Amino acid sequence: MKRLSVVGAIRFAYVFVFEQIGAIIGLVWLPLVFVAILQFLPYAIGTAYPGTDPSKEGGAAALNLTFFMAAFLLYAMNCVAVTRQALGLRQGAASLHFSLGWPEWKMFAAIIICLLLLGATIGIYARIGAVISVAAGRMPGLAIAAEAYTILGLCGVVWLALRLFFLLPPIVVVEERVDFLRAWLVSRGNAWRILVVMLAVIVPIVVIQAAAIVLIVGPGVFAPLPASAEAMNVALQARIGLIDRHMASIIGLTLVLAPFSLGLTLGASAYAYRSLAADRLASKAAPPQ
Repeated sequence: MKRLSVVGAIRFAYVFVFEQIGAIIGLVWLPLVFVAILQFLPYAIGTAYPGTDPSKEGGAAALNLTFFMAAFLLYAMNCVAVTRQALGLRQGAASLHFSLGWPEWKMFAAIIICLLLLGATIGIYARIGAVISVAAGRMPGLAIAAEAYTILGLCGVVWLALRLFFLLPPIVVVEERVDFLRAWLVSRGNAWRILVVMLAVIVPIVVIQAAAIVLIVGPGVFAPLPASAEAMNVALQARIGLIDRHMASIIGLTLVLAPFSLGLTLGASAYAYRSLAADRLASKAAPPQ
């Protein structure tokens, strides 16, 4: 069983981003601009909050779903392009990239299936947790079991997500198929190593984004919520309104940080695939420039 080098994966991800940030931006900037437009459109045309009219709610939901799916298709395009760059299947600079071939559609299918699987897993976890919590309320002796389920169940969800999803982008690009079983087998014995790698490449971006949002919106956006349910609802509504007033700036911030987050996460995934499945990658060669 091959073991992933945690230090090697983290180092590769950061070196890849800072050495090839120009190429990464060239590959992803146009799809990201379209994604930003799609994110802002529901607020611009009023479908983000259609009100209580059932006739409007259905149309708004359908339109928002269309925007959502289109944004993920563009994200899939970026995943393919950056993964190819990180794997060395594409080399050199880039100024513009837009492609909707079979690799992008397969990546799009993989992303949607991932979201559905993750949503179903979290839903099952939450439903079982709710049943245990109700039982613990009636039988105090089950309180420890409820707490243990909360922690162990969350660890199980994270473990499952890492095993199934982390290596999927390079598998789709190199092996040209959406294969969750392959991702499961290749990542065997490396789930918690992958977790450390992902934390190392995601947490810095999250911290930077949170700090920037505080500067844009104000420190109140992350203030503690009141204890009572009624006061909490009022505070949440006020906070949502505050974020909505700065939505254009927040989307712009996401647009700026996206090349770094894509490069770091997909760079780490590409390194892991090269380490754990080098035989498959060796059969691929970078196209001539």
